[in-house]
Amino acid sequence: MSDPNKNRTTSGGLPEQERDPGSDAQLSVLAGGIAHDLNTVITTIYGYCELVLDILGESNPEASEQTRRIIAAADRASTLTGQLLSLSHRAAQEKVAVRVADVIADTIDFIRPSVSSGIRIFRVLNAPDATVMAVPAQLFRIFLNLFLNASQAIGDGDGTITVTLDLPENKNDTYLDQNPDSLLVTVRDTGKGMDAETAGKIFDPWFTSGRKNGTGLGLTVVSDAVRELGGTIRVDSEPDKGTTFSLLIPYTSFGSLPEKS
Repeated sequence: MSDPNKNRTTSGGLPEQERDPGSDAQLSVLAGGIAHDLNTVITTIYGYCELVLDILGESNPEASEQTRRIIAAADRASTLTGQLLSLSHRAAQEKVAVRVADVIADTIDFIRPSVSSGIRIFRVLNAPDATVMAVPAQLFRIFLNLFLNASQAIGDGDGTITVTLDLPENKNDTYLDQNPDSLLVTVRDTGKGMDAETAGKIFDPWFTSGRKNGTGLGLTVVSDAVRELGGTIRVDSEPDKGTTFSLLIPYTSFGSLPEKS
């Protein structure tokens, strides 16, 4: 049974009139402009770093290593511009049947080198062959931002991130029972958790909970992407007891797709 005292916020699947078209339009213009300017700066940084590495050669390994760190920071900034652009417009892309477990595995492989060595990532795949209609990159962006958020919530200490792929019918939850034709994906972390006020703002653009490296865009991107898939996302959290994000996404089937090559 779900805990009525747990801080809970739901986003996605909202009637269109509950969104402010004027605010969305202003945010889109602002995000697109910032992304364009940032991309220009990042390209310049890449260029000068490559020039420095060519000049240094093998003569100064320490300086070369510091230059590579600058490039790595530019890579993270480039990820931010991608989030900004995803807010500013949605490119028309064809949705295909995607095995969700494959995207989860790809995302974990991508993010694992960048998380603290004390963080363990677990997968519980009770519906390993479930598919949804989505743009694969869109699904990857959802999981990437959720995993990054979980990693930042844990910080540099020890902790776990558990992603579960399941059917709503396997859970005793009224909210889930109302969405029987959806796939349930949960991402749970053992981080510091959130109070009710923070949980209520977590999907707002530019809002951060004070964590270092937070941009205030990641969960807004997630919420918008889940909504585009016709799904919803819910956050359950308590201070010092971690956070769980629950995604309900309409599924295509629970059959098999050809294995990835």
